[in-house]
Amino acid sequence: MKFSGSWKNFSYRILFERVFDPIALYRVDEDKIIFVDVNPAYERVMKVVREKIIGKAFYDVWPQAEAMWSRVIRECLTQKRTMHCIGESVDTKSYLEAIAFPIPPEMAAVIFLDRTKLKRSDNALRRRQRQLRTLAAQLTLSEENMRRLIASDLHDSVGYELISQLKILRELDGREDTKHISESIHELINITENIISENRNLIFELSPPVLKEAGLNPALDELAKNILEPHKITWQIITKGDEDEFRADDSVCVILYRMARELLINAVKHSGASNVNIIINRKPEIITVAIEDNGTGMLKSSNKGFGLFSIRERLLALGGNLKIISEQGKGLMAVMTCPLKLKKGEFAHDDKTNKNTFSR
Repeated sequence: MKFSGSWKNFSYRILFERVFDPIALYRVDEDKIIFVDVNPAYERVMKVVREKIIGKAFYDVWPQAEAMWSRVIRECLTQKRTMHCIGESVDTKSYLEAIAFPIPPEMAAVIFLDRTKLKRSDNALRRRQRQLRTLAAQLTLSEENMRRLIASDLHDSVGYELISQLKILRELDGREDTKHISESIHELINITENIISENRNLIFELSPPVLKEAGLNPALDELAKNILEPHKITWQIITKGDEDEFRADDSVCVILYRMARELLINAVKHSGASNVNIIINRKPEIITVAIEDNGTGMLKSSNKGFGLFSIRERLLALGGNLKIISEQGKGLMAVMTCPLKLKKGEFAHDDKTNKNTFSR
């Protein structure tokens, strides 16, 4: 094979011969890309014999080759500059990176770098990220299951016993006893009533009955009342879409409720807001819950905090997302989006305290 003078006198010929990565030289002849030369590494990696491919057209050697490989060669020759592409190669069954650069007067040299291990590592990292997101979502649902079990136990045991105790105390209080006994009974009644009240609050905090019984919309309204009202923050529930027509899965309701709780607590602690809007928008296949406040807003750097990261990762595990819209001094809107229905068998919420799933 005779080469042009520039290639024959190419000072890097020794590099071409001894480099470990495959290199091929091409020219274009009557619109066909022709093999001019390949180095020993190209023969070894691509499993070809140099003498059998020199002078042949690119697609005669690689009939199934992806268009990107020939395109990078043509663009290198027409634009007279270094070009780059990366992707799967069916012929070599590997993930390759190609760097093409022109060699005067009319040739292109292409170095092929095997990125298969890097690609596998990247894919493994992505799988691990998906697994972590899945675990985060499953953790939330497991926590909810445990909360409901504890809430049910508190309601069924401690709650009933306290009510029975209160009933007896009230009956004793109505009898004609000494003043000392009567005062003691009044004190016990007050203590019992306080315990019952605290027990109910604890049950609600662990697993709000309204979420199971009435659905997500009333549960978020009750949640806002309990979190915002003590801090003199007004709120409104704004709903769009029919709740009966677009019902969300049990797991979706749990995740959105718990994440909304974190966002409302953040609004109380950090925003300085006087008003909060909770917007629930239901569409075919999608449900969106947005928490909007009129507080101080958030810097972009604050958007990367662990709390928001945790919320975003748990939503991503369900196929959803979290978007923060904020401008410092002009409030903040956190928009949570989720599919209404999860894939079959994914994130099943095991409510052992109530076999009925959420009706909403």
